[in-house]
Amino acid sequence: MSHIEESGHRLRGSVRTAAGLCIFACSLSAWADPVLPTLVSDHMVLQQGREIHIWGKADPEEKITVSFAGHTATTTADAHNRWSVHLPAMSAGGPFTLTVQGNKQIVIKDVMIGEVWIASGQSNMAFALENAEGAATEVPKADYPQIRLFTVPKQVAVSPQEDTLPARWQICTPDAAKRFSAVAYFFAREIHHAQNVPVGVIESAWPGTTIEEWVAPDALQADPSLRSAFEEWNHATPAEKQFAENPLPLELEFDDFELIPASANSAGKALANFDDGTARISMGGSFAYDWADAPDALFDLVSPGRGGAGFAARITGHLDGTQDSILATNYRLDGSTVDLTSYAGIRFWVRGNGSFRVRSRQPTITDWDDYATPVMKASADWQPVTVWFRDLRQEGWGVSLPFTQDALSGFTIQSLTTLGYAPMPVSGLYEGMITPLLPYALRGALWYQGESNALKAHQYRKLLPALINSWRDASRQKDLKFLVVQLPNHGATPDQPSESAWAELREAQLLTLRQVPGTGLAVTIDVGDPKDVHPHRKREVGQRLALWALATIYKQPIEYSGPLYESMQVRGSELHVRFTHVGSGLEARGGEELRGFAVAGADRKFHWAEARIDGDSVVVSSRDVPRPVAVRYAWADSPQCNLFNKDGLPASPFRTDDWPGITGEH
Repeated sequence: MSHIEESGHRLRGSVRTAAGLCIFACSLSAWADPVLPTLVSDHMVLQQGREIHIWGKADPEEKITVSFAGHTATTTADAHNRWSVHLPAMSAGGPFTLTVQGNKQIVIKDVMIGEVWIASGQSNMAFALENAEGAATEVPKADYPQIRLFTVPKQVAVSPQEDTLPARWQICTPDAAKRFSAVAYFFAREIHHAQNVPVGVIESAWPGTTIEEWVAPDALQADPSLRSAFEEWNHATPAEKQFAENPLPLELEFDDFELIPASANSAGKALANFDDGTARISMGGSFAYDWADAPDALFDLVSPGRGGAGFAARITGHLDGTQDSILATNYRLDGSTVDLTSYAGIRFWVRGNGSFRVRSRQPTITDWDDYATPVMKASADWQPVTVWFRDLRQEGWGVSLPFTQDALSGFTIQSLTTLGYAPMPVSGLYEGMITPLLPYALRGALWYQGESNALKAHQYRKLLPALINSWRDASRQKDLKFLVVQLPNHGATPDQPSESAWAELREAQLLTLRQVPGTGLAVTIDVGDPKDVHPHRKREVGQRLALWALATIYKQPIEYSGPLYESMQVRGSELHVRFTHVGSGLEARGGEELRGFAVAGADRKFHWAEARIDGDSVVVSSRDVPRPVAVRYAWADSPQCNLFNKDGLPASPFRTDDWPGITGEH
């Protein structure tokens, strides 16, 4: 957040525009120089043991020579300006210099050879290290010159993109790591320590997204059961479809902010009218504007304001489907809280071309699930907007916390185009944020997603394999490893055995492990938070992903998974459940009785069961079910469960039945 200093000068936010930036995928009739994709840049990591692929653009028939670590390859750009070379595979090491010679020379410095991974998914993959548990000690230690980080900028597209938006590789320092994916950072650190090689991680994630947005469109079209993913997008308006790739103008003006008294006998309080040419707040704070996610938008104070005098705050520019523009207010300059219990709400005036949403800020909420209004639209004429505190609501996807009207630090206005939250195109993130990465040689991908697909968990059984296979096909890397984070515990803990969409989603992830070669599964059923969809224990997640990689890819002799269901035998009134990955043996975590098992008879009614460990098996029974036929374990949103192996890894939730669930027919 860029703070606008309190001063007597007229304020103008900084504009950052893409004009003048050489975008790799743009269509130009001639190329003054060879052009490289953003991934091929200083500090990059190239995959060891794989043929090195370097590609770019140049003038047609321009001769291109690529030199790297004693190897040279020469080619000529084709009629479509494209060129591509391959260099021999190399062992881990560096730093090296890569030289691309065309009409002019490009020199890429500090290139390492090591292990390269994509980290993708939704908010829990994007969850930053600075917000993770233990960040106060972890961030200062995040100083690893041989770990390199690359964050793919958000980009929606309805056709394959040849490059990402402008970005760069960063050497892992505390400042770079703190904003990077916590899961990906902890994974990279484990691999680097264990293998003693450089590691590059490419974060390409977007909070709140569904898996359909990350799958190649051909893969969805090829399966009749997945074509329904296109239904919502097919019903989008022409304007919404155009917005997926073309920005829309935004112009909103705000003026005359005031607090409304809770009592009719009390006076209101003017907050800001900008008439002195500053963005000061009467309570001592100030407005600030964040343009990091909206580089083509501008904050300004313009004259005249409402009533024909003074100033108004104006946001203007262009936003695309990935962006919003945040105008934030601190009640106090230092961001401290104030008690607003004597006020009933906030009133201000707005006009313009666009939509907006007001979010109240309280320090107890750190996951952006603020108390907020619905999206509202502005009109061409000045109109009053009244935000009553009693009407503010949370979205329901973050931590449910009470509204602390006695401890508020400010509010934000989220500015959007007239379309508000427009629908995302199916495969739009695959086209915009994955296809530019796939020419790059990779070891594998980390995938943490599923929360947004929980209500379609049965369909996820096909969606996740479709995603994996589509990435492998498009990258021409059939051996691309794919390590999946199984959803953690979140939500209600039932008194009695019941159905669960989250359990069905975890099952879809487990089935993918069994059915798709070259995949792994990090079980996290013990590190979630029933009240927070964004649990902060990210270190264990990254470590468990790394265990799969270290054992199955890098061939270290270690146990890398918790117990996984293998088979079941019915012996009278008991079910004997056998597991793989028992490691040093099964145990009930905490030395208590095993919890989390339920059994059912032919009536399909589940009852809590008693369970005991017997070697590599667990024996399960219930006095309420004399003739059991099925067993389930940890089958709930937030189950009480404690089966581990003695290597400290939890058992995956599972069921032995295939009875219809709540997210689809079987």
